Amino acid sequence: MRFLSSIKFVSYLRVALLTTVNIVLNAVTLGRYIWLEGRVRNGIFMNWARRFCYMPEKFVQPSTETEIVELVKNSRNLRVFGSGHSFNTGVVSDETLVSLDNYSGLVHREGLKEDQLAVKGGTRVRDVVKLLFDRGLAFEALPSHDAQSIAGILSTDVHGTGRDWGFVSESVVRLRLVDGNGNIHECQPSDDLFKAAIGGIGAVGIITEVVVQGVRRFNVKQKVEMRDISFDKENDKNDFDQLLRDGLIKNDHFSIYLFPFTKKCQINTWNCREKDQTILGRLQEFIEITKGHVLEFVNISIDALAAAWVGNFLAYTGRLPQLGRTYGFIRPGSDLLLESNKGFNRTIYHLHQELEFTVPYEDTFEACKRFIELYEDLYEQMYPSGLPYTLFEVRFTPEHDNTLIGAGRGRHSTWIDLVCTDSCGFERYYGAAQRVAREIGARPHLGKYCEIFTKADMATLHGDNFTTFLNLIEKHDPDGRFANGFTRRLLGHG
Repeated sequence: MRFLSSIKFVSYLRVALLTTVNIVLNAVTLGRYIWLEGRVRNGIFMNWARRFCYMPEKFVQPSTETEIVELVKNSRNLRVFGSGHSFNTGVVSDETLVSLDNYSGLVHREGLKEDQLAVKGGTRVRDVVKLLFDRGLAFEALPSHDAQSIAGILSTDVHGTGRDWGFVSESVVRLRLVDGNGNIHECQPSDDLFKAAIGGIGAVGIITEVVVQGVRRFNVKQKVEMRDISFDKENDKNDFDQLLRDGLIKNDHFSIYLFPFTKKCQINTWNCREKDQTILGRLQEFIEITKGHVLEFVNISIDALAAAWVGNFLAYTGRLPQLGRTYGFIRPGSDLLLESNKGFNRTIYHLHQELEFTVPYEDTFEACKRFIELYEDLYEQMYPSGLPYTLFEVRFTPEHDNTLIGAGRGRHSTWIDLVCTDSCGFERYYGAAQRVAREIGARPHLGKYCEIFTKADMATLHGDNFTTFLNLIEKHDPDGRFANGFTRRLLGHG
């Protein structure tokens, strides 16, 4: 029997307690306060996952676009952060760290259609959702988290999952950007500068304004169920591929969770429902949606607490291979009606790390198999220290051409997210997983953990698009004002 070492015990207890406190504080404030969020306190920046912190030379919170322009012109170097929901050092600045929290909210613009609105770059996605909601509108779809700023979510080309829809940038009509020369640009999706800003990790400029295209408010029917799955037998690939085809064809939005040391997977589906127009129907709908929102909060909280308290305990005490396979029998399914924004995204409650890649859709089975087997092999090798509990979220996006270097560019993609439920002790697995990703030609999500990829890798993965991207950096940030160690490694600029 393995026992928790003192180091693992401290890490285990830290994750479990911080996750619990975050859930409790969010509940007692009725969702108004999130404790685990990146911020600067007493001059020290700490990202939301408490993974790294540092003290920038300067910390600035501009409140107007004019201030942002002057800040760019008068700074040697600056980086911007929104919610600090970052798994890498892309927000670390050599000189000035900028928060756009004071530059958020609605912008009143002439010429917008009734189903469009303009927001400042620092506006959190959850707040954009409220602004749309008040106008009877919604995002067509959303990713799974609501904490990021709209500028941050576009700069990392954050995605959802589905048959026909994948990226928040698809709901953007145009954006304003302040480049490294201090010039303001209005960009549309057909412009190369727009495509460089989307997924460009802030290398060509600061997104100061976004015009969002809304759709009429709608509900989603969210369903969660457990299924048998295997990666061992000869026909497993055919069964797996059929499961994916059925999920994508029959549902508007679809994803799966895979778990190590078990023959179970979790199937997640979302299907759009128009809002009822009758008085009695609206009343029944209101009751069902209210019930759904409460149950969704409970389900998310239970999942977070189970991963932190139970999953990590099993992992760190060596019991995961024996007891982890029982997960499929204790995880309840659910079938809920939710307002679209509540169904698509959620508030983050648990402390964790993420490493995410895309592979061509047709390579899904082999890639998932390799990353899971890698975890299981390393778990056994690392006796008695063990690895944190890890699950694998698998999502899907259609072909996407709104970006030059985004990981979902130009192909039907599968996103494999390796979610370790601890902010410590995952490095050996992530290091090995990145080497596998490089070997199979997977593209890294640049908003997640990303430590070994280089400019040469990016050139191989993105070809002429990467060359175009670098040319745009040279034009719009010739002095390398937006560069830092992270971008220099990936882009070789500054």
